[in-house]
Amino acid sequence: MSLFEILAGCFVYAVGCTLQGVLGFGANLLAVPILALINPDFVPGPVLLINPLLSGFFTIREKGNTDKYGLTWTMIGRLPGIALAVLALSAVTEEKIGVLFGGLLLFAIALKLSGLKFERSQKNLMLGGCMSGFMGTAVGVGGPPIALLYHDVSGPVLRATLSLYFFIGTAISISALAATGNFDSGDLLISAFLLPAAIAGMAISGPLRKTLNQKWITSGIYFLSGTAAIILLIRSLF
Repeated sequence: MSLFEILAGCFVYAVGCTLQGVLGFGANLLAVPILALINPDFVPGPVLLINPLLSGFFTIREKGNTDKYGLTWTMIGRLPGIALAVLALSAVTEEKIGVLFGGLLLFAIALKLSGLKFERSQKNLMLGGCMSGFMGTAVGVGGPPIALLYHDVSGPVLRATLSLYFFIGTAISISALAATGNFDSGDLLISAFLLPAAIAGMAISGPLRKTLNQKWITSGIYFLSGTAAIILLIRSLF
């Protein structure tokens, strides 16, 4: 990985982490498709390893607002999703991994844009957790299925619940990837490069939460991540 790729990746991830702190989502939805275009080695392992730190910070900042019932059932549902993701990563050849990344990223964006609304029943929470576990472990973007279930809650509840969910769930995903040979010392080194960018994004996000136009930013995330995912998919296919 070249110095330019490292610097470009760190910049993209810093922007994504800033948006995560402002909106409650966005770090990986924005960053992952662009990082995969810069260098596929950035995903999924390195960004997943940063997630517990990122989620832990936001969990502390929004403490006391977590939906514990929903968290419990989404975590239970996440476990089979992680297992399916590990199987998929083991089955897909390196040449076609971009197809998996691009396809799942476009699906994630479609979910966010769909406007679908689901009741937070036990069944739906488990299904959302399973989808999130699969997508999050395979490509590092597992937020959309969970966000759909929390479409009607306040910002603090959304940020607190998603942050704790990803803090616990990502740690399990990383453990599963490491146990099956899908995470190694190279991923650890790349994560170390991304760490300062994540810290910078977290620090910047605090004062920006009340000043940025969240609707405009959300539209921008969808456009940029969707464009990058399409380019990644086309490049992998041809």
